[in-house]
Amino acid sequence: MFQLFFSFFVANITSLSILWTFYIQNKVFTIIILLLLLIVVSSIFRYFRRKRRKQKRKEKVPPITDIIGTAPERLEELNNDLSPFGFAYEPSQDFFYSLMYCWQRKFGYFRLYDEGCAPFSMIIDCEPIYFNYGGMKWLIEFWKGQYGMTTGGEVGIYYTDGPNLNIPGVFNGTFYNCVEDKDRINMSISFMKNGEVIFTRTAYHWWITGFKLAEFSHPSELSMNIMLELYDSQMAEAFVEGLRKAGYSESEYAIKGQIVYVYFDKPHTRQPISKNALTEYIMQRNNRSFCDSFNYLTKSYTNTLDKLALVKQESPNMYRNIMSMGKPLQVYEEAYNKIKGFLRKQDIDKEG
Repeated sequence: MFQLFFSFFVANITSLSILWTFYIQNKVFTIIILLLLLIVVSSIFRYFRRKRRKQKRKEKVPPITDIIGTAPERLEELNNDLSPFGFAYEPSQDFFYSLMYCWQRKFGYFRLYDEGCAPFSMIIDCEPIYFNYGGMKWLIEFWKGQYGMTTGGEVGIYYTDGPNLNIPGVFNGTFYNCVEDKDRINMSISFMKNGEVIFTRTAYHWWITGFKLAEFSHPSELSMNIMLELYDSQMAEAFVEGLRKAGYSESEYAIKGQIVYVYFDKPHTRQPISKNALTEYIMQRNNRSFCDSFNYLTKSYTNTLDKLALVKQESPNMYRNIMSMGKPLQVYEEAYNKIKGFLRKQDIDKEG
């Protein structure tokens, strides 16, 4: 037994010695051979991996239409799920939009909301336009970009007659209220990606929005043609003056009586500090991954209602994330809680 083991050991030592001698004498040739072997093995591995992917693509997802009912029933179910989050779905153009009476309306607007977007996976361009009219301070703001798993845009209108807030270490500026029903305006947006119209929306509203599910975009790819029908020509002139102060040139807007048209492409105003290169890279990588996951899971379907019905069954966590599109409640609450005590004090001072 010992002799057999010894003979095996000597034979292997001899073989290794021969190989080592060959390597020393033919280093370049040996390295080339090893690289070729590595390339061959890698090619074989990629071939079988592609083959498995093709097989998976051919696999059919079991139909779910019979389980979830008719298209109107699916739409009703989806909008019931979306309603608590402040949104609804428009099937004719395949996009989501904000409701008139949604929870977002009670939070108003101030700058810290925009600062809180990037850490919550919203890589968006923000464009606040400030102006004075009718004895009040007004704000009309535009947004566009990637909101987690959706590409979208927004236009909101806000006002206040209150003083600025000066909270050391927290916020120094103006808090605006969402306009009341009587102060809403007619608005429309034509939302584009690389010059191609993705959707259009027109409404008598305080906050007009649109979001395209599982569409991944960089803000620089997006633009909006915006129409605002203001109260009168004086308000339109005041708003246009706000556009000029923000840096808009005459080629980017037009005014006709009380109607103002704006082309929103590259923002002119200072962007949130939180939207830096590192945050944008990390969040956009995650956003793209989430969009890819949704598209892969639903690849057998072309209709968004079918896709969402499947996701609701197969991935409830993803479905909940989709429902909370746009700016999530955490963005509003985290910022609003820092100033709500000061806002209450303002209200008490007014009553006094």
